[in-house]
Amino acid sequence: MQDGLLITCPEHDDATTYLTYFSKEIINEATKKSIKTKKIGDKNLNLKDFSSLLNELGYRLVVLNGHGSSDCIFGYKQDIIIQLGKNDHLLKEKLVYARSCNAGEELGQECVKNTKEGCFIGYTLPFIFYMDSRWTTKPSNDKIAKLFLVPSNSVPISIIKGHTTIEAHNKSKQEMLKTMNKLMEDNWQEEETPFYLEALWNNYSGQVIFGNMEARL
Repeated sequence: MQDGLLITCPEHDDATTYLTYFSKEIINEATKKSIKTKKIGDKNLNLKDFSSLLNELGYRLVVLNGHGSSDCIFGYKQDIIIQLGKNDHLLKEKLVYARSCNAGEELGQECVKNTKEGCFIGYTLPFIFYMDSRWTTKPSNDKIAKLFLVPSNSVPISIIKGHTTIEAHNKSKQEMLKTMNKLMEDNWQEEETPFYLEALWNNYSGQVIFGNMEARL
């Protein structure tokens, strides 16, 4: 197994396009640290091709962007790339961050069960973020999306920088708390603020970690 980064980047709707755009920060950090990186796009984001790439590359850090459920993670549209009971064993000794709804309920726990070095960070609830519709074609200008996606990016970025998985998990949650506090201080009177706070709290309370919490890249 190599200390590389494998990251999925589907782009079939606004949500996955945003996740892919904000993943540039993760990829840039890996490049700075001279970590081998494989970005997997739409055509390979199906169960067969993704399983093959995951097994062939053997990269230790795996970041999964996309829709999901308690027992699977989707790649392109309705193509499943990780399915409980089918190929979840391929994640067993890896460091996994799943920015995917509900994947921490069952899949996350099972894929690192009885592991020595593997760890899974994900969500037992839907991962929620808001977007500013004015910037769907230029996410870099979307200050609303940044409230949610910058703290979530800190999970893999912290691991890339050499921190343990529990440190990465905690840093992300701390950043969410800081964002919530800032929103309450600066924008409490704005109509949308309660919705942003509710979504951030959902992500904060739903983010979980399983497996080896002292593992590092």
